[in-house]
Amino acid sequence: MATEGHCLCGVVRYELDFQIEATSNCHCQYCRRAHGAAFVTTTLVPTSALRITAGEQSITRHQGRYFCGTCGSRLFNRSDSYPASTSLVVSSLAHEPTIRPSAHMNIESKAPWYEILDNCPQFASFPPGIEDAMRGVAGKPGAA
Repeated sequence: MATEGHCLCGVVRYELDFQIEATSNCHCQYCRRAHGAAFVTTTLVPTSALRITAGEQSITRHQGRYFCGTCGSRLFNRSDSYPASTSLVVSSLAHEPTIRPSAHMNIESKAPWYEILDNCPQFASFPPGIEDAMRGVAGKPGAA
């Protein structure tokens, strides 16, 4: 069964046909600025498992980040180097998963006022093996 998601205003809608296995918190300055928050929680999914069901013409791309052109909500990231995997913004899901984030990444540009209080691993940039993870998730079947 597919999971649904959408932007804040509902113009862009999607279905995700994939079982989310892990999430992580990104603390990079770009995520912080795009969301107006200390970090954003994302999950890697196969691009083939993500299907835009409405508002595709409203999606705007800026440096690998995809936004709703109407309300500005960031929906996902997709690297030109790994187009078969997508980093989905978890808060865009209609029903967020209950799985807790397993790591904090890009803490080299973490907000100086924010203190990480959990015991998840912390990485200055991307965790080791992220390229393997991106290739691996791209090869997984899209069925949830």
